[in-house]
Amino acid sequence: MRGISGKEWLLLSEVIKPDEELVRKVGYLKAQFLANRNMDETVLENKLKNLLPPFEIPNITTASEIIAEYVRKGKRIVLFGDYDVDGITGTAMLYHLLKQAGAKVLPLLPSRKKGYGLTKELALRLSRYADLLITVDNGTSAVEELNLMSIPTIVLDHHNPGEDLPSVLIVNPKLGRGEVREFRELSSSGLAFYLSVLLRRELELDVDVRDYLHLACLGTVADVVPMNLLNRIIVSNGIKLLNHILKGSLPLPGMRLLMERSGIKEEVSSRDIAFSLAPRLNAPGRVAKPYVSFKLILEKDEKRAQELMDKIDRLNQYRKHLSQSAFEEALKQAQAQKGERVIVIRLEEWAGGVAGIVAGRLSKAFNKPAVVLSVGREYASASVRGTEGVDVYTSLKVLSHLFVKWGGHSSAAGFTIRSEQVPLFERLVKEVFSEEWRERGKVYIDMSLPFSSINQNLYNLLRELEPYGEGFPEPLFLSEPVDLMPVRREEQKLTLRVGDFFLVVWDNLLTKSMEFPVRKRRVVYQIDRRRAKTLLLVDLEA
Repeated sequence: MRGISGKEWLLLSEVIKPDEELVRKVGYLKAQFLANRNMDETVLENKLKNLLPPFEIPNITTASEIIAEYVRKGKRIVLFGDYDVDGITGTAMLYHLLKQAGAKVLPLLPSRKKGYGLTKELALRLSRYADLLITVDNGTSAVEELNLMSIPTIVLDHHNPGEDLPSVLIVNPKLGRGEVREFRELSSSGLAFYLSVLLRRELELDVDVRDYLHLACLGTVADVVPMNLLNRIIVSNGIKLLNHILKGSLPLPGMRLLMERSGIKEEVSSRDIAFSLAPRLNAPGRVAKPYVSFKLILEKDEKRAQELMDKIDRLNQYRKHLSQSAFEEALKQAQAQKGERVIVIRLEEWAGGVAGIVAGRLSKAFNKPAVVLSVGREYASASVRGTEGVDVYTSLKVLSHLFVKWGGHSSAAGFTIRSEQVPLFERLVKEVFSEEWRERGKVYIDMSLPFSSINQNLYNLLRELEPYGEGFPEPLFLSEPVDLMPVRREEQKLTLRVGDFFLVVWDNLLTKSMEFPVRKRRVVYQIDRRRAKTLLLVDLEA
């Protein structure tokens, strides 16, 4: 079976059979979903008491002791974060905790125009201003910059370490070798939560660090780290906290307004975070400065929260416009590269803030790695997104001698390169990815499920399996052959009708492949639990 996406369909229920004991414990449907993800019922035990203690995270205990010492001495501390949700929430968490301790602490978040991470100029300026620097969600690859620092520095980061490391204290779970795998897959906001636990104890604070779980949850989902048991505990308990905030039982009007403006009325899901909350919080950092999001998530005054949320809404609308303009230009270039192993796009400097969004859409649409460069007069910045089975970070490592700075994960990376080197990079990167190319991918479908079998029990079961994310995706279903009737076509959205159900398609490349009327065909779909009788169409039988 193959869809109009070009991807082969693999029906997992035909090749994977759940253990009979698991079926007796949790029922067939839940057992099948867990077996399809190579997991058992322990992954559903999301109680906080099951959180692993932090002591195997390299250098985290030493970091908490040093920070506590500087707080007690009244020294000036700077938190240098990142402009995305993981960096913003991790910085906000530590800032709030240190302020509770009476610390002299300044949060500093870069703009995308300045690029990812520290610059040499900023490193020298901070050395004159601060007594202690803590980087959050960056710093592991800032070797030259941090080696210029004349003050103690702590790096709190989860990005892949290179061969050279800065000569500072680095709290990065990927530096160790023998620790539990789950630690290696923490986000920086997850690390900030663990550091907050230790700091509360070191500083003997009357603070309940569980009140930061919603921030760790946002950063974890937004950064698309694997949804292992440790991250599931953080996210599921963070979602519970978000639900309390939504209902008004916790006085955080900034967070409440963020959810309300995103159309969340009853309860929050991991999908809401990934596709509604995170993009809104990311918007200011993409097109302006990220401070407005930083302030919003901590804001407790209703009027000020309204003002901040209004500003974020305006910036988010501008971000959408910018993203669509950049994507349309990138798509023209990508269409001419269908036979290439990797898509390389050159955009003007104005597109830098949305390059990651464009790269993600291209890699999904063409099922191959995508590199989107925003080229300025002297430097070009790039966002890279991978696809199934392709480790973009490892592949790009052989070209790292071309980069002024770079970093990332297996599925996403970014770098800065001199503009004059872009043509050389374009030629070499195609050779680098020659062994990684996947011309066609697969759609992994959990099971066949006719529309008539969708009921409240299934909705409840899907809710019980939350949270979803990388490595633990929402279930995909295969329908019976159905007649599809178009209802409404918008710029990036197509709505179809099948009987009592509406099928929504967000992939504009997929919508352009659909012609009507058509014969009865099967569809691959997900269930949208926020909207009654609404399904998300993933692929259509070719």
